[in-house]
Amino acid sequence: MYKHLLVALDDTPLGMATVTQSVSFARALGARITFFHAAPDLAATGEGSMLHSLDRQAFTAESDMPRHAVLLKAATAARIGGVECSTDALVSDHPAQAILEAAQRHACDLLFVSSHGRVPGLRGWLHSSVTRQLLQIANLPVHVASIESNDEQADANRALAIVAGEHRSIAAVLTGLQQLDRAGRIDGTIPDVALMRQMADYLRQFPTRLHHPKEEAFIFRLLRQRTSEHNAVLDELERQHVLENTLIDALFTTLARHGHGDADAAEAVTAAVQRLSGAVWEHMSLEETVIFPAARRHLTSADWSVVYKAFSAHHDPLFSHSPEMPMRQLFARIATALQ
Repeated sequence: MYKHLLVALDDTPLGMATVTQSVSFARALGARITFFHAAPDLAATGEGSMLHSLDRQAFTAESDMPRHAVLLKAATAARIGGVECSTDALVSDHPAQAILEAAQRHACDLLFVSSHGRVPGLRGWLHSSVTRQLLQIANLPVHVASIESNDEQADANRALAIVAGEHRSIAAVLTGLQQLDRAGRIDGTIPDVALMRQMADYLRQFPTRLHHPKEEAFIFRLLRQRTSEHNAVLDELERQHVLENTLIDALFTTLARHGHGDADAAEAVTAAVQRLSGAVWEHMSLEETVIFPAARRHLTSADWSVVYKAFSAHHDPLFSHSPEMPMRQLFARIATALQ
């Protein structure tokens, strides 16, 4: 059976859905994954060429951000799923060939892809022609996990892919916090408190002020309208949202003590990081294993259209295509911390 999957990703909601499918597939097989992302050459475009001439640092950030975001979230999903993984990326205007060469380079025995199908316009580089080319030129098996244009639950899948992607963003930041704290304890050094504060601020700004309220206003509310079966779980999840705010505040307090040289603060920071991480992992697991499957069963197509419209109207400030410069810097530092 297959032992090493090459999973080709783009930076659309379908890409995050492909991550979820591939992790489940690999876990069932006991296989490992190489996540691969190929992006077109930004410098070959008029806008990219101008940006390269005017500001090379901004050009590098603009060209690297989508690739790093896709792969960091994919690796986080694999880590959560207990699947061994690695990542690879390449700038290429010939994605099908790049995917095949990556599979050969990493000695993969299965290509795992999804297709947008016959969708007008540019909906990411992994469109039907790329999948079709792979099927024509590949010298190893190709598994097409899904074809988006044939999907009767497209809005549901896209909406849940966005939510899952946001969960992976949150998980990546939490993992970064844990690793910074752990590295300090192992090495006997003082962790980067300023970076940890930035990570905590992201958790305060995005999940608590945007992600959680939209979950409650749309997914939770609509599920309550369709059935009362899960009201107790929804009540608990809403309590957990409030608890997470409290735990983030507690982390800020302990980080402030640590930053002011409090000798006893290091253990308090570790405890605060672990309490927050444990609470958020438990919360996301409850949503993904109980509430999201229930929403799939009970919400109507019209409901999912509303949910998808709501969640696609905002962008994760850390992992979006064009985050503000402080978020770019934070993203780069998190990626470094997780290497």
